[in-house]
Amino acid sequence: MSLFDTIQNYKPKNQQEEYDKEQMLQFMKCNKNFLERENQIAHFTASMWTVNKERTKTLMVHHNRYNSWSWIGGHADGMENLCSVAMKELQEETGVKQAKLVSE
Repeated sequence: MSLFDTIQNYKPKNQQEEYDKEQMLQFMKCNKNFLERENQIAHFTASMWTVNKERTKTLMVHHNRYNSWSWIGGHADGMENLCSVAMKELQEETGVKQAKLVSE
């Protein structure tokens, strides 16, 4: 299923999510490069919380540029499967190779 279809099929939980959904769909319709960081208006990214099996600890990364700690994530760079983007970023930013998604 395409990212557009995934977002279109999403059932918003509140008014804010409904607004955000419509904004994303409209943006995708009007911007063919919505997955590219070269789009100076906006573009899609993916991120994830990474936790241990017991869900008692989380893995974070330190961003030198902002001097702050953050969850793992990055730019889609043309990849439409945002779960794959998040997993790729996990491996690139932390070296973790054995991980599974709890949910999409």
